[in-house]
Amino acid sequence: MPIDASAPLPNPPALPAGGHRLRYAERVSCDVDEHATHISAWRQEYDQLSCGRFEGAVRELWIDGPRLQIFHEHTGQQTSQQCLPWRGSIWFGVPDGHSHEPLHFSGRLQRADRMRLVMSARANDGFVLRTPRNFGIYGVVVDEEWLGTQIQRLGLRPPLIGQGALVHAAAVAPHVHVALCQTIESLLGLGASGEAEQSWGRAALQTLLDQLLGLLAGTTQADGFIAQLQASQRRLAAVMAARSLVVHPLNHAMSVDDLCLQLHLTPRTLRNHFRSVVGESPVEFLRAVRLNACRRKLRLPQAASTVQDVAAQWGFFHMGRFSQEYKAMFGELPSETLRQARLTH
Repeated sequence: MPIDASAPLPNPPALPAGGHRLRYAERVSCDVDEHATHISAWRQEYDQLSCGRFEGAVRELWIDGPRLQIFHEHTGQQTSQQCLPWRGSIWFGVPDGHSHEPLHFSGRLQRADRMRLVMSARANDGFVLRTPRNFGIYGVVVDEEWLGTQIQRLGLRPPLIGQGALVHAAAVAPHVHVALCQTIESLLGLGASGEAEQSWGRAALQTLLDQLLGLLAGTTQADGFIAQLQASQRRLAAVMAARSLVVHPLNHAMSVDDLCLQLHLTPRTLRNHFRSVVGESPVEFLRAVRLNACRRKLRLPQAASTVQDVAAQWGFFHMGRFSQEYKAMFGELPSETLRQARLTH
C-alpha cells in the first residue's frame, strides 16, 4: 500500500549520551522492498521499474543522540521511491555523479547535465524520487532545531528549506559538488574505521561537520523556482494519485482512460505528466507498479495464497505471460518468490 503521509513519523533511534556518539552500519539487499527498510528510521516504499535482479547497498552513520544521519545509497535498477524521513528532520540529497541518466525529484526532471545538485525536503512533507539504473546518492538528515543552532553558531545563512520551501533543488558548482561528496565520504570513513572515538578523530569529525553545514548552507535558489515548483507539484500529484488507484487490487481492470476520468485529465495531459515526472508512459509505469504489488504480496503470503490468486488480484490472468514479465522484471519466477517467502516465515 502507498505510504500514509498522515501517520505519525518515526522517531530516530536513541544513541548513548555524550559528545559525538556514533553508530555505523552497512547493509546490502537483493530485493527492492527489503532495501527500502535499510535506511534507519525512515518510512519508505520503493517500486522497481527496470528489469533484472535488484542490487542495493546502504552505508549509514548516526551522530549525536542523534542530531545527524549521513548515508550513501546505491540502487542497481530504476526505482520509484516515496520517502518520509524521521520526525523533526530536514533531508538533503546529493547525487554522487556516477550516473549519467536523468533523475526525477518530486515531479521535476533533473537533467543529466544538471546532476551536480543538492535536493532538500522537510520530513513532514516527504519527497518522491524516480532514479535511473546504477544510481548513487548521499543523504544528510539533520534535526531541524539543531541545524538552526549550528547555522547560527557558524554565522551561516540558513538553507532555503529552512525558510518555508517545501522541497528544493539547486544546481551547485562542480567544485562544491566534489567537496560535498568528499566531505560525506570522509565522515562515513571515520564511522567505518571507528577512529572518531580517538582524540584526533573527534577533532576531524567536528571539522568535517562544520564544513558539511557550510557547504549545504551555500546552496542558492534559482530564479523562478517557486513557479516551476508549483507546476511540478501538480504533475507529481496526478501521477501519485494514479499510482494509488492502480496499486489497489480491486482496481486491476482500470485502464488509462478510466484513470483520466477519475483524475479529470485528458489522455494527452496524463501522458505528458507521466513523461515529465517518471520518464515513462502511464501504461509502462503502472504495469511496473502492479508487478511490484504482486511481489510484495508474494513475499508476505497468506496461508491460502497461490501465484495465480495474487496475479489475478492485479489483473494478470495469463499466467505464462505474467511469469515471463515477472521474471524479466525481478530476475526470478513468482513461484520462486513465494517458495522463498514460505521458507523464511
